[in-house]
Amino acid sequence: MVAATAVWTTEPDGTSIHGLDIAYVRDHVHGALHPVAHAYTMHFAGLVEVTLLLGLTPGVRGPRARFVAGSVAVLTAAVLALLAVNTLTETSPYADPSRALLDRTAAAVLIALALATLCAAVVLMRRGFVFYDGFVIAFLAGAGILHVVSMFLLAAVLDPRMSLTVWAWAPALCHLPAAGCAAALAAGTAADRREAVRPLPA
Repeated sequence: MVAATAVWTTEPDGTSIHGLDIAYVRDHVHGALHPVAHAYTMHFAGLVEVTLLLGLTPGVRGPRARFVAGSVAVLTAAVLALLAVNTLTETSPYADPSRALLDRTAAAVLIALALATLCAAVVLMRRGFVFYDGFVIAFLAGAGILHVVSMFLLAAVLDPRMSLTVWAWAPALCHLPAAGCAAALAAGTAADRREAVRPLPA
């Protein structure tokens, strides 16, 4: 979250644009911004929040920990669904057809993510630890890759008088190592669980 509140670029008039306000940078591009980068910058604030929430949940095993992690996953699904609804409601009926299609596609992807997260929460409550951990790891890694791709696409058409600071790339440097740490934690927890249930030698 520190990176999200830092300055990512500066407008030609000297106004700073912070990470959570990165959507405003779309007013300073030459040509058309790639749809992926357009959708990502529009939803960055919400996506970074859900990624942070999910990143706290892998590796849980105990009943109380599962309940808390499952609740966080349900909350994450609700936020994603809210982002989708907000995207649809903010689309003007007079918007360009291509823009309206882009918004509907982004909303559909967000709804799909919300449903997948909700299903993962249910699987976790039914002790599907491997599936849930794999889902969170994939979510974190996907978020990191999506951020890098979006920033490259944005930088390619950004006003030459503006440039992205190192903070603009920092979220990916958090998401990708977090995915690695989650994988290591899940593997270690699974190994401990196997060791605990291994029968004692006769």
